[in-house]
Amino acid sequence: MNALETRILELIGEDPDSPDVFTDDADGIAPIRDSINEAIAEIVMLTGGYKRQYFLPLRADTGFYRLRPRSGEVGWLTDVFLINPRFRLEQTDLPRLNAHNPLWMMDTAQPYSYLPIGQDVIGLYPKPSSNSDIVEITMVEIPSAYTGDRDRIKLRDAYQYAVVNYAVSDFWASRGDANEAAKYNQLYLDAMGLTSMYTAQKDAVRFERTAKEPWPVRT
Repeated sequence: MNALETRILELIGEDPDSPDVFTDDADGIAPIRDSINEAIAEIVMLTGGYKRQYFLPLRADTGFYRLRPRSGEVGWLTDVFLINPRFRLEQTDLPRLNAHNPLWMMDTAQPYSYLPIGQDVIGLYPKPSSNSDIVEITMVEIPSAYTGDRDRIKLRDAYQYAVVNYAVSDFWASRGDANEAAKYNQLYLDAMGLTSMYTAQKDAVRFERTAKEPWPVRT
């Protein structure tokens, strides 16, 4: 049992040294660990706080590649560099490529744009003409769920308080106690700074906007 699990048990009224329900074994503590893992995944998605480098060898005439991180899942891509000429590829999307050239999948040259597709597929434009290049990808990675006491918990210390409150809120919600669940959920939101960032004002209008050009631009 790690420090996060111990603190959660204390807050829900369990004795960490001799728990009645969430015993210190894989099956007994599983609901608590599931809540912790869910909290870690959500925090990483909100903050982008866990980044990894991923090196992708390119193949001639191949424009699409599946990313397979060893210790988690792809959250989103933050930077993509072509190693040999050492320049940053610009992110593009399907509407821009179609506007640029409806036959864009047939173009072959040194890539200068990348296209995220779904969760774990990346496309390059133009598709590479040789096997000699390597792309260095910086991605936000959702860590794999930990399952044992000796597994590393990939979480910054600053977010441990938030994780604890998320899991405690999850526990009370599962017991049907909406008041306690709301109380600890509010503590989680406060710890993450979400209360001030996303206010509940009815006159606040939320919208999405992009400043992208309608075609890929070499950088």
